[in-house]
Formats: sequence, structure tokens, C-alpha cells
Amino acid sequence: APFGGSWNMESSMDATTGTSGKVSETSTDTKDDLPPLYVSGDDFEKASNLKMEASDLKSAGDYKAALDKYSQAVLAAEPSALLYANRADVLLKLKRYEACIRDCNEALKKNPDSAKALRIRGKANKMTGSLRESLKDLSSSQSIDYDDEAAEILKEVSKQVQEMDHEVVMKKVQEEEKLKKRAEEIKKAREEAEKEARERSASAAAAGSGGMPGMSGGVPGMGGAGGPGSSMPGGMGGLMSVLLSDPELAAGMQNPKVMAAFQELMSSPGGAMGLMSDPSKLQKLMADPEVGPFLQKLMAKLGPMMGGMMGGAGGMPPGGMGGGAGMDEDMPDLDDIPDLG
Repeated sequence: APFGGSWNMESSMDATTGTSGKVSETSTDTKDDLPPLYVSGDDFEKASNLKMEASDLKSAGDYKAALDKYSQAVLAAEPSALLYANRADVLLKLKRYEACIRDCNEALKKNPDSAKALRIRGKANKMTGSLRESLKDLSSSQSIDYDDEAAEILKEVSKQVQEMDHEVVMKKVQEEEKLKKRAEEIKKAREEAEKEARERSASAAAAGSGGMPGMSGGVPGMGGAGGPGSSMPGGMGGLMSVLLSDPELAAGMQNPKVMAAFQELMSSPGGAMGLMSDPSKLQKLMADPEVGPFLQKLMAKLGPMMGGMMGGAGGMPPGGMGGGAGMDEDMPDLDDIPDLG
């Protein structure tokens, strides 16, 4: 036949674009296979006779012959919207959906309110799986001219579109659940990593301070620590318990510069108490942006313990260590040292 076509069956599913998951028929019409459109001509009498012949052939079920007559009528004179719609109806019955939809589009250009063209295009869209387009066309046609057959098709298409919408919602919910679960896993892994880092930091601080000079048998300059009348725990264990019990001090011990200053302090003559008798050195250390805050924190922690030790140290003359009357005058008041933290 001059306007014949071939067909294949294919399966499609796309809830977002409105295509059905069921098997749909797809036209394989090519440009050369599509029925001709009007170009020129004004033989309306010939066109009228051809339309009547086409109508009789259509009623008899001879759709191919009817298509040929309708096409001749289109070429004879400028066609009406109804003529394009009638030819589209024949193409629908021949399962030539692409050509059918094109003729409906031509009919709707001439008459946007053509219920017949909308109804036929709605059926063709349903057959190709374009359910959302089908729903739109069938709904529009029913609002213009109600048809019982179209009403049943519209009910079926509406149900299919609802099912697709449900699938879209469920898919979105599942994707959100996956993202939420992934976020929780990342958060948990981060918290565990931070916890391990803190534990490693504390362990490294304890291990690194184990070999510091002057710390094996106690704090130099604090020989009375741990003795009668002293509130300072004796030996390394007491001082390290103070350091490691405070997260800021434990973290500070990881700084090489702080560790070096602390080792120098504890290994120097007189230890920590020796530093208190050397105001210039104390000021220098306290002015260091890394060492100063650490020492300030440490001295605040050890202050009560050092006071108890000094009060209970046997043989210590009034006025401080070594009986030096000028020591209190030279030693800076901790309250006067700026807070560098």
C-alpha cells in the first residue's frame, strides 16, 4: 500500500515522563511512510466525493483503502480539521500511531477544540505508553464532548498514572532513606575516629613523658613532695595524673616546643620552684604564645598543691624558699601575667 507501515512491539518504563511499564506498540513510520499533507489544490467537489468513498470503506472495515481515499481528498483541496481527524482514526485502527498523532496535531491546529482529534490522539498516546499525554488529551476531549468508550479508557489511564506516581514517591522515599543511613554511618565513623585520636594523644603523652629528665624519682626542687605535711603526690605518678587528667594539658604535651620547655624546667636546678625564683625566665616562658598558656594552666592546677608543700616543708624559713627576703619582691605575681590562652 502507498501509505503502509510496519510495527514492532517494545517495552518501556519511565514514571517520571509518564510512560507505562506495560508492553506498548511503537510506530516505525518513516518520513516517506507518513501520509501526505495538503500542499495546494481547490477541487472541493473531488475532495467531497473521495471523503464519502473513504467513509464507506471505513464502515466496511477496509481501512487501508479508506486511508488511500482520505489521502487523495487531503491533496485535492484544503482539508478541514474533521478530515484530518477521520484519517487519524483510520491510522489508529491500522496501528500507525505516529502518523495518527501527526494528523491529530494538524486537525487541532485548525480547531483546538476538536474533541474527536483530542480523543483519537489520547488513544494513540496510550498505545505508545505516553500515559500522561493520553490522560491530558482524554480529559480535554471529555470536557468538550462526553464519550462512553473514552470514559472507560480515561479511567484505565488515570489508574496507571496514579500507580506511576506512587512508584515515583516510593523511589524518592527509598533514596532519602539511603542518604540518611549513609549520613549516620559517616557521623558514627567520624566520632569513632575522633575518640581514637584522643586516646592515642593521651597514650602518646604518657609514653613521651616517661623518659623526661628529673622525673624518675619525683619533681626536682620538690623533694619534700609526698612527705609528711605535704599535699603534693610524691613521684612521677602524682604529677602525671594531674597532666593527663586535664585534656588541655595532655594535648599541650604533644607540642614539641611545650615538651622541650617542660623538660628544661623539670631538669633545671630547683625544678619548678627554681623557675619561681627566676622572674626573667618565667616572664620569657609565659610570653611564648605556645608555652605560656600551657604553663599558666599547669601553674593554676599545681598552685594549691605547691602551696601545701611549701607550708609543710620542714625547715623552710619564713618569707619563702631559701629564706630570701627579696625573693617575694622579684617574683612576679601570677595575676599580673597576661592571659595568653
